[in-house]
Amino acid sequence: MVLVVAAMTAGCAGGVSPASGPASAGPAAGATFPAVFAASFPFTSANPQRTDLGERIALLSSRTGDLVRWLTPRQDGLFDAVLSVQDGWVYFLRGTLSVSVWRVPVAGGRAQLVQAGAVDYAVSPDGRAIAYVPREPGPNWRVSEIVVRNLVTGRQNTIVMATNPDGIYTNGPPGISGLTWAPDDTHLAVQSSLSAVIISVQVFDAFTARTGFAGRYAPAPCADTDNLTCGELDPAYLTSGALTYVIQRVSGGTVRASLVEWQAGRLETLLSLPAGASFISVSAQGQAIWATGPLQPEAPQTIWRWSGGAPVKITTLPSLGPSPAYGVGGLAW
Repeated sequence: MVLVVAAMTAGCAGGVSPASGPASAGPAAGATFPAVFAASFPFTSANPQRTDLGERIALLSSRTGDLVRWLTPRQDGLFDAVLSVQDGWVYFLRGTLSVSVWRVPVAGGRAQLVQAGAVDYAVSPDGRAIAYVPREPGPNWRVSEIVVRNLVTGRQNTIVMATNPDGIYTNGPPGISGLTWAPDDTHLAVQSSLSAVIISVQVFDAFTARTGFAGRYAPAPCADTDNLTCGELDPAYLTSGALTYVIQRVSGGTVRASLVEWQAGRLETLLSLPAGASFISVSAQGQAIWATGPLQPEAPQTIWRWSGGAPVKITTLPSLGPSPAYGVGGLAW
């Protein structure tokens, strides 16, 4: 296998932020947050004779957690996993025997196929460009890449993250997820995973980068010890041009995570996340939302939001109907 991604040793790396301007300390206490958020919910089969699972997407109130509407149907064996919310659309992955990207109006309506054979997808803020990660054909994969396309001019660029020219590496390609565009409609951040313990955030010039070597690593200042694993997760750009992401440290069986903001070479910690926080989504204005608790569909989970000051509990699940029990599978606003 030939890797075209520079490995991040011990999860720590440095670099220069593509954004300019002063770093902020996060949203002010009481700042306005999006009125609703989208969440995907894995569920158990309604038929007690079957063990099928599925996943569907709902729109919930960011203030109360009340169900506003279901956006995709409940169907055994159909998995709809939310990716993002943008310009009145909820983008999501739909998987049965294959995986593709779809979108559905926030107001409700018929879902539309956006990109077949993709496992991640992002639209630039001006709506003129897209980036997606093609689905790998199988265990004998040959290339792992990001495809970028200008929808107006048709200009396309491919960023090759890793290659396996002989198709003999059967453990699968490096993971690529969390695609997010900067406000300049040029830079693209991505979460790349060489393994379960080597996870980093990289920033690319979407239309000039050719390989993973062209990406700048977001900094993850970690203690240099043999007992520490440090990774970067969930990149998101703010309207200011700052890049936010989660730094997760695992040491001696203890997991600690922080939401940070990186801009103009300066790294600020915005929030220390509670133990068990997952599915963290940050709005363009810097508010965060996440879930805590067990991941089993039958176990209750709590959804929290933060817009400065102390985090606020929105709701505890399951609360979306008498049957079946639901658990959080993803969040976005």
